[in-house]
Amino acid sequence: MHYSPLQFVTVLLTALCFACPAALLGQENPPQDTGKQSPVLGDMELIDRVDMLRQQLESPSIPRRDQAQKELLELGIRVLDHLDPAEPTAASDVIQRISKVRTELEKIVAKVATQSSRATLIGKMTVGEALAALKTQTKNDVALTESTSDIFRNRTVDLKIENGTFWTALNSIAQQGEIMVAPYAANAGQIRLVPTQFAMQQAVDPKANEAGLTPNLPPQCISGIFEVSVTQVIASRNLVNPQLNYCNISTVVRWEPRITPISIQLPAASVKATDDQNKPINITNSQSVFYGTVQSEIAEIEFFIPIELTDRTTKKIKTLTGTGEAVIAGRVETFRFKKLGRLKDGYQQTRAGATVTYQGMEKNEQLFGVAIRLGFDAQQNALESYHSWVYDNKIYLEDEKGIQTVPIAYDGIGQTENEITVRYYFDTDPSAMNLVYQTPASIVKVPIKIELTEIPLP
Repeated sequence: MHYSPLQFVTVLLTALCFACPAALLGQENPPQDTGKQSPVLGDMELIDRVDMLRQQLESPSIPRRDQAQKELLELGIRVLDHLDPAEPTAASDVIQRISKVRTELEKIVAKVATQSSRATLIGKMTVGEALAALKTQTKNDVALTESTSDIFRNRTVDLKIENGTFWTALNSIAQQGEIMVAPYAANAGQIRLVPTQFAMQQAVDPKANEAGLTPNLPPQCISGIFEVSVTQVIASRNLVNPQLNYCNISTVVRWEPRITPISIQLPAASVKATDDQNKPINITNSQSVFYGTVQSEIAEIEFFIPIELTDRTTKKIKTLTGTGEAVIAGRVETFRFKKLGRLKDGYQQTRAGATVTYQGMEKNEQLFGVAIRLGFDAQQNALESYHSWVYDNKIYLEDEKGIQTVPIAYDGIGQTENEITVRYYFDTDPSAMNLVYQTPASIVKVPIKIELTEIPLP
């Protein structure tokens, strides 16, 4: 089954919550003034406790409401599965308190999910065994492509990785096994690897490049769940118009496949470079922002960092640093609109900072258009300039038997700073059906620290 980036994040977070709730709870940061950690409750105990605290939020006593809100937060992220958003008819204070609890817990879920995975791989094993162990320990879907020859799958590697990051472990396996990431060979949420060209050539003709060594890894660095590497440096000197001289450093950003970002950006103003004499190298277009939207089937994004063409005496870039930012979807919420034909235009539901509004239905020849407006709290800046991820949100009609009908087309019909309206077209009359819409209710921004060294110049 093929998942969009946002759907994949939903599956991931659900798996994390069920597979290791204790581990997740142990990484949360409950209010510091409590003096102690709330006990871990069983499922039924948790359901009863959440239900009791939910009722306490309606108490006439403000201190009792405050205490209930505090305890819900201390119970941790499992509360999200049992504390539904308040109905629009509820008291405004109840709506605000439940929304705040869910928002804070959703942020914890996203932060835990974006922490670097760790692995321990010690001793001799085959490449296939090493990748399988890495997949098991980190929950990242990483493997050789199915077409990879057993010659490479059964190569022996000798690993000494103790509680290392996912990228540290993968790079060690890749270097010893002479394999590399194949960005176009994977589906969403996967990394697939293939033998390097050097390894393929050696397998066909062992005497080829007999005196040579396996090429070294390119300059790279690891920043949490991200890896940044330099793949190419291109320099051009214009003999007619020196103002057209340029040098582009091609960098690739990859991420652990269990998480798929929505977008990644790198402000040029944050990038600093020095040459082999520790002299600064100017970045051209220093006011620009290098920006890329993630495509779910491609496990990387490439940025071209432009620098001024250096003198021929400069052989390498000694340091290249900068700070990028990845936008990652938090927990995905499900909004359900029952019996569309009975709903008034403008009916809306709000969950943890995201508001979905039913904007009405219209018939266009043989198709039925249903307009949905998605809005976010202003402080989330969820849409900004990168709103294209919204079109990946899952939406479908559902009849009384649970049979789903997906739209055959959609059209963006309006956007403001914090809202976007999309009309979805169905070939079935939705009047008697329910509309189900899924979207992340929180957006997390994760920094990417770039620290590259010893980049050779052409």
